[in-house]
Amino acid sequence: MRLKTQLFVTVSLLIFAVSCTSSYDEMLTKITGMETAMKNTRPPDTAKLAELVSAYQDFAQKFPKDSLAPDCLFKAAGLSLSMNRTTQSLEIFNSIQSGYPAYRKVPECLFMRAFIYENTVADLGKASQLYNEFLSKYPTHQMADDARNALKYLGKPADEMIRDFEAKNAAIADSLKRAGK
Repeated sequence: MRLKTQLFVTVSLLIFAVSCTSSYDEMLTKITGMETAMKNTRPPDTAKLAELVSAYQDFAQKFPKDSLAPDCLFKAAGLSLSMNRTTQSLEIFNSIQSGYPAYRKVPECLFMRAFIYENTVADLGKASQLYNEFLSKYPTHQMADDARNALKYLGKPADEMIRDFEAKNAAIADSLKRAGK
């Protein structure tokens, strides 16, 4: 009797493992097919983009420990933003930060949250807080200068920013002129 129980458990585990692998492969194949279809569709089909976002999120939910899960979520956040689904994009970027703190694109997630609050939500206080958090955590990141500039011009009217840039360009031109270049 004991041998039958062990055999039953072993066979059940094997069937479960095979079905999980099949589901995993099926989901990745579906996502790859959807990505390929989207690359060849101009203009992008919003309904198909939404399906792809859902597929990315479903994969990450079903296989949260897989190394592809945060990549899928990052893609989902970007697509959500491109479809003007600001809240969804913010939630996904935030979930990547909290759920995958070692993920290589966590700094970009934080920066994008700040960027969205600044440019889409128009919550300059929250944007400032997130840009400062970004600079505190990642002062040498390749996007650190972008965060510093965003803070410098946060809430300033476009004409004031243009005047600042023109003044800087004039100063550079004068400096080069004096140097004989």
